[in-house]
Amino acid sequence: MTFPQTRTVDQVDDFHGAAVADPYRWLEDQASSEVQDWVRTQAQAAEQYLQSLPGRPELAARLGELSTLPSSTVPSLHGGRWFRLTNDGSQQQAVLRVSDEPMGAGQVLLDPNPAAADGSTSLAGAVADRSGALIAWSYQEAGSDWRRWRVRSLDGSAHEGSDLPDEVRWAKFAEPCWLGDSSGFVYTMFPPTDPDDIYSSAAGAPQLMLHRLGTAQEQDELLYSLPEQPTTSFWPWIDDEGHWLVMEVDDSAADTRSVWVRDLTEPEARMRRLTKPTQAEWEFVTATPQGLILRTDDGAPRGRLVLLDPDSGQVSTLVAERDDLLLTARAGTNALVLSWLADARSVVTVHGLDGAQTGVIELPGLGSVSELAASTRSDLVHLAFSSYEAAPKILEHDLSTGSTSVVFDAAAGAKPVQIVTDQIWVTSPDGTKLPAFVVHRADVTADIGPHPCTLYGYGGFNVSLTPAFSPAIATFAEAGGVWVVAILRGGGEYGADWHDAGRLADKQNVFDDAIATAEHLIATGWTAPDRLAVNGGSNGGLLVGALMTQRPELFAAAAPQVGVMDMLRYERFTIGWAWAVDYGIASRSRAEFQTLYAYSPYHRLRPDVRYPPTLVMTADHDDRVVPAHSFKFAARLQAVSPPDAVAYLRVQYSAGHGQGKSRSTLIAERTDLLAFIGHHTGLAFDRLV
Repeated sequence: MTFPQTRTVDQVDDFHGAAVADPYRWLEDQASSEVQDWVRTQAQAAEQYLQSLPGRPELAARLGELSTLPSSTVPSLHGGRWFRLTNDGSQQQAVLRVSDEPMGAGQVLLDPNPAAADGSTSLAGAVADRSGALIAWSYQEAGSDWRRWRVRSLDGSAHEGSDLPDEVRWAKFAEPCWLGDSSGFVYTMFPPTDPDDIYSSAAGAPQLMLHRLGTAQEQDELLYSLPEQPTTSFWPWIDDEGHWLVMEVDDSAADTRSVWVRDLTEPEARMRRLTKPTQAEWEFVTATPQGLILRTDDGAPRGRLVLLDPDSGQVSTLVAERDDLLLTARAGTNALVLSWLADARSVVTVHGLDGAQTGVIELPGLGSVSELAASTRSDLVHLAFSSYEAAPKILEHDLSTGSTSVVFDAAAGAKPVQIVTDQIWVTSPDGTKLPAFVVHRADVTADIGPHPCTLYGYGGFNVSLTPAFSPAIATFAEAGGVWVVAILRGGGEYGADWHDAGRLADKQNVFDDAIATAEHLIATGWTAPDRLAVNGGSNGGLLVGALMTQRPELFAAAAPQVGVMDMLRYERFTIGWAWAVDYGIASRSRAEFQTLYAYSPYHRLRPDVRYPPTLVMTADHDDRVVPAHSFKFAARLQAVSPPDAVAYLRVQYSAGHGQGKSRSTLIAERTDLLAFIGHHTGLAFDRLV
C-alpha cells in the first residue's frame, strides 16, 4: 500500500536546553483543509486494507450477536419512580425509561435515536430531582465531552412531559446536582478558551455555578472558582435532603485534593474548606445527623469510610482500611453498601450506619460490579455484575430480608459464550507481583501453545481493570485466541500506593510490568512473539505506543486506540492539563521533561527499527485526547518504516473518545480491530461459524 506523502516542517522546540524536533506539528491544526484532506486519504487507505482482511463476515456476525444483546443500567429511585437506561438490542442508542417498579417497562422519557440518522447522538446524562418530577438531561453529539443541559418536566399520570426553556452550556464531566426544593441545580462549567475551536483548544478554569429554573444562563450564580488555579476540577454532590453541598476540589498541577462544603439551609453561607489539600481522594456517600460520610484514602491507601464533621472538619473512621480495596459506597435505608476489589475481583458488603458489617451480598462468580445503586428511601439495592464469560446481569438485594435475586440477564435466550478465565501471577523486574486475567476456550491451554494472543492494559489514573463482559474479548477467545488483561501499576486495583508506583517519575514501571507480563506469557507457552498483539485505549494507547517503541521484537501487532502519543505537548489541548497528576509537564522542569521524553511514543520512533504491524485508531471528534496525537504518531511511523511495513491510521468519523458510540459503530470498530489482530497473530475466525 502506498501511504499519503506527509510533509514536514522545521519546527524545533527548546526544553530546558534540549532541542526537540516536531516535524508534524502542522497536523495539530485539525480545522485546516490540508489536514482534513490528509486524514481522509489516510482513512481511505486504512479502510481499503482492513476490508481485504480474511474472516470479516464471520467476525462481524458474532460481534453483532454479542453487541446487540439487550442492556439495562441499574434503576435509581426518585420520588417513588424508578429511572433506568435500556436498549432492546435493536436500538443504536439506549433510551431512558421511568416506571413504578424497579425493572418495569414503564414509559420512554428520552429517546436519542431519532436525533441522528447515523446513531451518533446518545443520551449523555439524565439526573432526576428528588421528587421525580423534573429531570436534567443532555445529549452527547458525535462523542464530544461537551454537555448542554436541558430540563424536562414529567407529567405524573403519563410519565412524560415537555422541556422547560432552561438550557445551560459549556458543562463537562460532573453531572448536575439538584437543590432539595428542586428550584435549580448546581453544575460545573468550563468556559471555552477559544469558542471557535472547542474540540482541541485547552478548556478554561472551571466554575461552580447555580442555575435557577426559569432564568437565563447569564443570570446563573457563581458559587466558586479558582481563576488563579486553572488546573483544578470540581466534583460536587448534594445530599438527599438538600442540606449540604459537598465538593472535592482537585488541583492536577499541585496533585492535591480537598473537601469543601456549603450549608444550603443558610442563605448567606459560602463555600468553606473542611480538609487541607493533600494527595488523598474523597467521595461523598451520604449525610447523617452525626455528619457527612465519605470514602477516602486519606491515611489509608486502600481506602476507608469516614465520618466528617461539617462544622469542625474532624474525621473519624467508620469502616477501617482492609486488605481489599474499597472502591465505592452507597447509602440505603439505615445501611451502607460497600463495593471492594480483592485482587481485581468484586466483593460487596453491607454495614450499619455505624460502620459495623452486617452481611455480604453474594455475587455469581469471578467478576466485577460496575454499577451500585441504593436509596435512603428503599430497602432495595441494585448491582450490575458481569465477567469475561458472562454478559451483564442486574442483581436486586433486599436489605430487609438479605435475599438476592437476578432481575435482568442480558444473555437470557442467547447463544452461550463458552470461554473460561484464569487468574495468573507475574513478577515484574523489581519483584512486584502482578495479577493478570487470561481469557480462553477450555480446550485452548498453555501446554498446547503457542496461541494467537492479545495483551491488553491501562495502568494509569487510579483506574481499575476488572473482569467485565466485552463482545470483542469473548469473540476473540471463542475463535481460539487468548486475551490477557494485565493488571499494571499506575492503576487503582490496589489503592493509592499502587497508583503512585506507576506515575510521574515512576511511569516506566507500568511499561516494565506489561513487558514482564508479555514475557511470562511467552515463557509459559501461552503465546510467542510472532503470535502476540498489544492493545489499549487512551492512557492504554500510550502504553501500546511505549511498548512497541521499547520492545518492538516482542509483538506481532500493535493497536493503540485514541492514545496519548506526544508527551511533550499533551497539556496544551482540551482537558490535557488535568493529566499532569499522572504524567508531569515537560515544560515545568528539566527532570519532568527527561522522564516524559524518554518514553514519549511519538519521539521514540526511529528509522533503524522494525516496528510491528500497527493500526493506529482515533476519532475525529475526540475532544479529550485530540486526534492530533494519533495523526502525528502515524505520520512519523510511516516515515521511519520500510516500504513494505504495515502502518495504518483508522479514523472514525462523527465519534469521540469512546462514550456515546452507536452499536453499529462499535461493531464496525471491533471488527476492524480483531480482523487486524487476528490476521497478524494467525487467528482464523472461521471457527466462529
